[in-house]
Parts: sequence; C-alpha cells; structure tokens
Amino acid sequence: MKKKILILGGGYSKERSISLKSSKAIIKSINKLYKVKFCDPCVDFFKTVKSFKPDVIFNALHGRFGEDGYTQTILETLGIKYTHSGVIASMLAMDKEISKKIFIKNKILTPKYMKIKNDPNYINYKKIESYLNYPLVIKPINEGSSLGVYICKNKTSLSFNLKKMKSYRDILVEKFIPGREIQVAIMGNKKLGAIELKPKR
Repeated sequence: MKKKILILGGGYSKERSISLKSSKAIIKSINKLYKVKFCDPCVDFFKTVKSFKPDVIFNALHGRFGEDGYTQTILETLGIKYTHSGVIASMLAMDKEISKKIFIKNKILTPKYMKIKNDPNYINYKKIESYLNYPLVIKPINEGSSLGVYICKNKTSLSFNLKKMKSYRDILVEKFIPGREIQVAIMGNKKLGAIELKPKR
C-alpha cells in the first residue's frame, strides 16, 4: 500500500507564489511513488489532515509561518511526521539577528551589522553612518528569498528604502559585501550539490 504524503504549499507569507510552484514540482516528482494530496493551509488545513490521515507531511511552505517553526510546532503537536528542520532550528535560522549571534559565537565570518527599529521618529542616521560605511544593505529580520533586501549607496537611498519597508518593525543593517552568491548543501559529510544565484538586475 502506497504511503500517503500531504504536500503543504501556498500559505500566508510573501513567498506564497514560489511555494505553490515548489509544490507543483514536488507533486510531479513523487506522484507515481506515493498517494499524494495537496493542501494550502489558508483553506482548511485541519479538516484535510483529519480526512486524508497522511503518513508524512512534505512542508513546501516558504518564508514566515512555514520555515520559522510556526508550522513545525503545529505538526509536532499533532504528532505528524514532516520534512524540514525541527521547531528550534527553524526558529533560529529564520531570525537573521539570532543567526548572526550564533555565527559570531562560533567564529563564523559574517558581515558587520546592527539592528534598528524602522520608525522615522527613532532612526538615528548618524549612529548608523558612524558604525557602517556606504554602501550598506538593509533587510527584514525574518523574511526569506531576498524579499525586502536593498543595497543603499547613501543616506537618501537608505531613507527611501526604509520607507518602502514600513510594514517591517525590525530591520537589519549590514555592511555590503560584493561578490557571487553560491549555495552548497551538505548533509553530514556528504556534499549534495551547489548552485549559483544570479539576479536579473
């Protein structure tokens, strides 16, 4: 009897459209091997889980509420096996400030940074400029897929881009490091492959 796999995709984050594409690709690749069903948590998650009774949930959710420990906590509570890192690992990895503190403690190189409150009444540009030189990078604390990431070459662009990020309360300001972006997946001592990300602009 084929195992039942419930694919979680879509969700509430700003990466919803990418998650739906991921789900479609996953379903296509495992559809012949398992009994597969798709579920968007925005519709009726608990009803679907109760009726389908999956052996495993394949978490194809991206960003907040999918990769930050939120969904993992629900699945742990329900006692359902799932793909993805566990609750604590997900929470730590999604929070860029906490991740940086872990990197620094373990002597892993990471760009110089500071956290600021994105409130026009409290942003101290002189403090930022005395600590970091332009160009610098700003990004949300807990967003993925480079969403809300801006390279600022001066105070004018910094102010302009912070206004575009008004929906985010906490902002990470980093030293800009030019270069190529290459990701390598490693499991234990095994290399699983590498990809280079090349933005269109």
